[in-house]
Amino acid sequence: MFKTYLKYFFVYIISAKNRQRLLILAVVGLFLSSFALIVLQSTMGGLQNKLMERSKAVLGKATLFYKMNPADASYKKLFKILDDKHVSYSKEYEIELLLRYQTFITPVVVHGIDQNGFVPDLLRNDLQSKNNQKKVDAIMPLELAYKVGVAPPETLQIISPAHVDDLMGEIPRSQSIKIERTISSDVPEIDLFHLWVRLPLIQNLIQDHLINRVRIYSDMDFEELRSMIPPEIQLKTWEQENATLVWALRLESSVMIFLFAAMSLLVSLCISSGLLIFFNKIKSDLASFWILGASFSQINRATKYFLHLMSLISILSGVISGVVFLWIFDHYAPEIMPDVFVDRKIPILITMKGLSISFIVPYVISSIFVSFALAQFKREHDLLDHVRSVS
Repeated sequence: MFKTYLKYFFVYIISAKNRQRLLILAVVGLFLSSFALIVLQSTMGGLQNKLMERSKAVLGKATLFYKMNPADASYKKLFKILDDKHVSYSKEYEIELLLRYQTFITPVVVHGIDQNGFVPDLLRNDLQSKNNQKKVDAIMPLELAYKVGVAPPETLQIISPAHVDDLMGEIPRSQSIKIERTISSDVPEIDLFHLWVRLPLIQNLIQDHLINRVRIYSDMDFEELRSMIPPEIQLKTWEQENATLVWALRLESSVMIFLFAAMSLLVSLCISSGLLIFFNKIKSDLASFWILGASFSQINRATKYFLHLMSLISILSGVISGVVFLWIFDHYAPEIMPDVFVDRKIPILITMKGLSISFIVPYVISSIFVSFALAQFKREHDLLDHVRSVS
């Protein structure tokens, strides 16, 4: 009997001469809502993920903060833990200094990198292998080089106002560096204010054999690592260090989901209106089913199942079509972005969370309005009264 109900409803909506076009448009709207939601989430997620990957490639996926000397016991314990886990990490001393070239002075964040250990791919000399790394004096991002107005192999000066020499008054210490290479991380916050030099240059400037950062570039369980390292060493993941940026990216995603939820809400309003008109047209047919022996509960249950099935099929079709479109776009789309953009080809990132949201948000909203339309119909129409009025 239930199959008969479903066949009747589908045939009436699709092929009947007086079929309800508003309901068909609402179903198409649900399809487009789920399709657009998965496509937009995946493209925006891809762009956000690429931005984070570029930043993590330079600053690491996590950072250990502690000013230590190689003779410290905690120093040796920390690196033994990292070596046992086969983690890629770099040692450095990070400090904020002033960069001077002729009469131009600008603040910079200087990273004194220990080039005897692991060096990130972006900072490694492409002409040298990982194990035969040629030591370089200083590496400057292109944006900072344009800002200062220098090019390799010019010599600059870094000045530390926090470290002074008592010679004819307190004079800030300075150190000359030679720019040997330029790089581009494609992250504006890094390219404008960061500079990488050899660790001995910074240690000579501060006159102490220290490091204060250990950057981790491997994927690992950071919570487990936090429980293993000495308590005086602080561990922060990239997400914790860039909490404001992560919050802004999440807000962007939330606003996008809210906008598409509002679009689904408008579509569901059309569904509710279309269903009320649809029920008004088929009330005689529903009364006929009742006269032929179907109970009120069977008719209500079959109608509810049909409407939920209709929403389910349209939303699933939208999600599946969106995934197919994204796969085709990812494999065959040309570079459509202008030259000023870092990602010339729009990156795609499909996640289970995105798939779930693309299905759940339209389905929940449509289910609410379907239930409302059913309740409204049962309250305003009685099949027995309709039969009496017809007879």
